[in-house]
Parts: sequence; structure tokens; C-alpha cells
Amino acid sequence: MATLELQGLTKRFGEFTAVDSMNLKAAEGEMIALLGGSGCGKTTTLRMIAGFTEPTAGQILVDGKNVSTIPPYRRNIGIFFQNYALFPHMTVFENVAFGLKLQKLPKNEIRERVEHMLALVKLTGMDKRYPRQLSGGQQQRVALARALVTRPSILLLDEPLSNLDAKLRVEMQVEIKRIQKELGITTIIVTHDHEEAVSLADRVIVMNAGHILQIGKPQEVFDRPASPFIADFMGFSTFLHGIAAGAEGDMRLIRCGAHTLQVPAEAAQELTEGDACILAIRSENIRTAEQEGVNTVRGTVKSATYKGHTTRLEVSGCFEEMVYPAIHEYADVQEGSEVLLHFPAQHFCVYKDIK
Repeated sequence: MATLELQGLTKRFGEFTAVDSMNLKAAEGEMIALLGGSGCGKTTTLRMIAGFTEPTAGQILVDGKNVSTIPPYRRNIGIFFQNYALFPHMTVFENVAFGLKLQKLPKNEIRERVEHMLALVKLTGMDKRYPRQLSGGQQQRVALARALVTRPSILLLDEPLSNLDAKLRVEMQVEIKRIQKELGITTIIVTHDHEEAVSLADRVIVMNAGHILQIGKPQEVFDRPASPFIADFMGFSTFLHGIAAGAEGDMRLIRCGAHTLQVPAEAAQELTEGDACILAIRSENIRTAEQEGVNTVRGTVKSATYKGHTTRLEVSGCFEEMVYPAIHEYADVQEGSEVLLHFPAQHFCVYKDIK
């Protein structure tokens, strides 16, 4: 196990800054997810840690030692590539043993370590097969075994699940987390999938345009994103523009068009009366209601899409913006019908509207 620290890590390509003064500390055995869209700087950060891309400025410290100028093969870092990068002419055993042979270890030790690693990734008995004879999930396990067999101090995972189907992706999330915890290896995973990030990581780092926007535990980032931009990236779809009004007990009043909604005063601490604001709420937190009450609004169903575990609605007429509830129970809702929606105050995220 090892610690990893990035100090002012920066990478510029000409006038374009891909990563801008990034600071990060990863504890021993911690898994951190770098989350963001294409071009946010997450993969460039990974490549600098690996040694494939030279930083413009800053330092990369492993156990307190600056490795920024050390070549990749001397950094003791395991790398899992998005496309697996297996050697097609080599067997599973030969692929996994490749790094150990470069280290010129004794044959008996190589066999012992490879067999142990294949057992860990549940590929015992497949050592003589070639990559073309394996499924996508099995190829992924081989690539993971190859990255781990050299006993690296740091493991880097570059979009490890992007090439898998939905069912296999969920299965491999469980496997990767199991193996990572069992080995206790410090891990950085790059992903654009917020569900993957919160499922795997101990901490999630949201990036955009080379900057860190938010660092937090998965539930914190998932439920309480720090800005509307992050909320949108984390799967929020209903955003209401409003004006902060007065208070009522421990609730702050927000005028959204013709309606007044209540939010917890604690969530609206940055607002003063008259401030423009944005309320964000997850689709699954919007409820249907049977009678009028606090934070209930009527609207018209524009579309209803059955998704198995939920029925996703598009509802207009509540506010100026469209509202997107996800009803958990099976709902045979017809387009054009009227629906009464309840917005639980505790589920609102409140942001000052900075234009």
C-alpha cells in the first residue's frame, strides 16, 4: 500500500490547459474516482500519474517521494487500460506473466504469482486460452490480473467498465471493489459514469475544464452536489428557477412562478430575500399526491415512459420549467392527464443563481 499526493499538478498543451494546479491526497488503500465528461482532464491526470505524460508543473508524490521525473517502468504503478491492451498472440498465463518476466523473476515464483492472481479474478483453469477465446468480462479480468500481479503500490483504472454490457458492468463493479479491498491497494479510477463512481469509490472527485469542482464521499456528491452543473452531471433533471422570499419557521420560502415552495432554511443559508436561486431535485424524490398540501403542484403529463423499476414522466404546467418525476410503483398514466405532484422539502438542493 502507498499514499499518493498531487501538488499543483498542471498540464498545458500549447495555450490549452488540460489540468490546472490540481491538488489531491489519497490515503493508503483508498479508492478515488475522477469523474467528469470528455475533455475535463481526468485521463490526462491519470497519464501524468502513470508517467506517460510529462507535467508542465507540479509534483506527483508516492509515499512522499517525488516520482514526476521517474520513467513509467520504475514507478511501480499498475495500469488497467480502457481497451484492455492484451497481447493476442499470448495465452492468458503469458499475458499475466509478462510484467514478471520483465522483472526477471524465477520461473517458479512467476507461476505461483500468476496462478494466485488468476484465482483472485476467478479465472482458474483458463491459463492456456487466448484472448480471442474469452468473453469481454473474462478479458477484463485478465487485464486486471496483469495490472495487479506485479504488486504495484498504486493502481490506475482507465474507464475499466466502459466496454461491457449493463449486466456484466454491475458484476464487475462488485469484483473490482472486492479485489481492491482484499489487496488494500491505493486506486485511482477514471470514469464518466456517476453511478459507477459512487458504487466503487471511497471518495468522488468531480472535474471540469481541468479543475476540481467537488470532492466528497459518494453519498454526499450524489445527494448534495455543490452546484447546478454538478447536479446535472450527477443525474438531476428537474431544475426550478425562483426568487427567495421570507421565512416560515425553519423553512425558507421560494417563489417559483405562480407557486411558493418551502425548502429547509439550513439548505438556503446563502440566500437573502430577493435573491435569484435554483432548486434541483432528483426525479425519484418527486412524489405523486392525492390531496393539496405544502409543496404540491398540479401539472399535465406530456409523456410517460415505463422503464421497469420506474415510470418516468414529463410534466408541464407546474412551473415554467418541465418537471421529470420518476414514479416507483407501476403507473398507468395517460398522456394529457392531470397529476398532482409533491416536492419533499428535504430533497431540494438550493443554489444561488449566479448569472
